[in-house]
Amino acid sequence: MKRKICPCCGYFTIVSEDETIVDICEVCFWQYDAVAHDKADQNIGANHISLNDARDNYKKYGVCKEEFKNMVRKPLEDELPENN
Repeated sequence: MKRKICPCCGYFTIVSEDETIVDICEVCFWQYDAVAHDKADQNIGANHISLNDARDNYKKYGVCKEEFKNMVRKPLEDELPENN
């Protein structure tokens, strides 16, 4: 199964083949949300944070929202961009 890239952390962690993807990235805890991806500056959708703010948080804290820090893990070897 080909993985999709998480738009927040940039790792290949989204594995759903469903058109309505609801996967949550185990690396950054971002819930895949096509609506929020198209409007990256707006706080809309299931994540309750804009994608751009979540990306900034990932750079600072290693997670889309600091309160989820204990719910994430490091990317696996096969999730790295150079392996996809």
